Amino acid sequence: MKILHWINGFIGLLLLFSCETQKTKDNPPNVILIISDQWSTRVADGSGDYDNGILTPAIDQLAKEGIRFTQSYSTYPLCTPARATLFTGLYSHNNGVGFNLRRDSILDRSKIIPTLGKSFKEAGYRVAYFGKEHAGGYGYASASDFGSMMHSSGGMLAEGSAYDPIFTDDAVKYLRNQSSEQPFFMTLSLINPHDICRVLGGKVKGATFSDAIHFARTEDEPYLRFQARPDLPDNHNVPFEKGMILHQDFMYKEVSEFSVDDWKRFISTYQLLIENTDRLMGQLLASLEEQGLDENTIVIFTTDHGEMAGSHQLIAKTTFYEESSKIPIIIKYPKLIQPSSVNDSALVGTVDLMPTLLDLAGVKIPEGLDGRSFKREILQPNNDYSDFEMLFSQNQFGRMVRFEHFKYVRSQVYGKNYEILFDLRNDPQESKNLSIDPQYKDFLNRGRMLLDEWMESEEIPLIAER
Repeated sequence: MKILHWINGFIGLLLLFSCETQKTKDNPPNVILIISDQWSTRVADGSGDYDNGILTPAIDQLAKEGIRFTQSYSTYPLCTPARATLFTGLYSHNNGVGFNLRRDSILDRSKIIPTLGKSFKEAGYRVAYFGKEHAGGYGYASASDFGSMMHSSGGMLAEGSAYDPIFTDDAVKYLRNQSSEQPFFMTLSLINPHDICRVLGGKVKGATFSDAIHFARTEDEPYLRFQARPDLPDNHNVPFEKGMILHQDFMYKEVSEFSVDDWKRFISTYQLLIENTDRLMGQLLASLEEQGLDENTIVIFTTDHGEMAGSHQLIAKTTFYEESSKIPIIIKYPKLIQPSSVNDSALVGTVDLMPTLLDLAGVKIPEGLDGRSFKREILQPNNDYSDFEMLFSQNQFGRMVRFEHFKYVRSQVYGKNYEILFDLRNDPQESKNLSIDPQYKDFLNRGRMLLDEWMESEEIPLIAER
């Protein structure tokens, strides 16, 4: 019966694909890619089910009108390699971006490697890019409109707060000038909530960004909407696992003496940045509807990586902890995607976004990509069968594989090798390394085997090259 159910579902899917493929050929959809920087799904994920007082009406509404993925990850939880992977559909070791490299060091590659922009342009789309690039030139590839300013660096003290409204205004103006004669592919890449990086260490004449906004310093000082400051994460006092971070990094030393008030102020600042970013996205989505373009436009919201925001008393990204490596993927396309859909099972990543967007739009997917289209997982989110049962990620000191409800990490930190196994179903706070627990030996061996096979097939070592 299960096989018959799968066959019937597959036949139905083929018929749906055939019908929708003809529609997209006759009337190609517009595509809008919205990227934030350093957005934690632990803080806001589009579900609207928050107990931290945060308000994100834009992404919550986008999720209500489309589909939300809950098991989606950054293929490399660091700005430039994550973005380069998004725009090429290639792992960092195949697109030449293994760290936060300068754009000009790999610029020539963007002329050779297929990118999202190139693929859409070759299919007859106008290509526009507004906002932060920081993708080694791969994001800019084939774009002809950049708005008021181009910004290819990582973002310094309060740059997002200063520039994001400009990027959004340019994107809104772009939509107002569109016609139905030629489809467009537009990227709005917002810097925030990346400004949180400069709350610490980003001093300008002795002041930090949190000094500038001047709020939430103590329990007695009113916070946003006069509500209580957010609580600390449930795993705030759970010690980090050796091998999960470069524990001698300067930024961890900066927070080592943080008081509870300091941590709450940090989290309050981060939530404010997220709310501001969501508000700007709301402006773009409202303009899309006002111009009557929303019915035939694919809109996707995602980010390059998350933010630890106090979990394990850590900040920033790069690590394989859920707060850092998990990302939101929310997609709306009224002609094809059922509203309020949720896919809780498919393990999809940054590397899969390029082929998926092209597939949804009916544009030919270039050969040789590492990523795969998860269009079927979008159209049939509750299907019993999925091709996305494992996912690989990497950073500059290790590799990760996600499978079933486990996370297996192998790393080398300051010359010492580590193995880490987390059971995310029974230990969502990642508080216990099970790699030495004999009860989990089979899962440990499976993680080892999957990672070994992937590294061998990709011909890569444990430590990523910079």
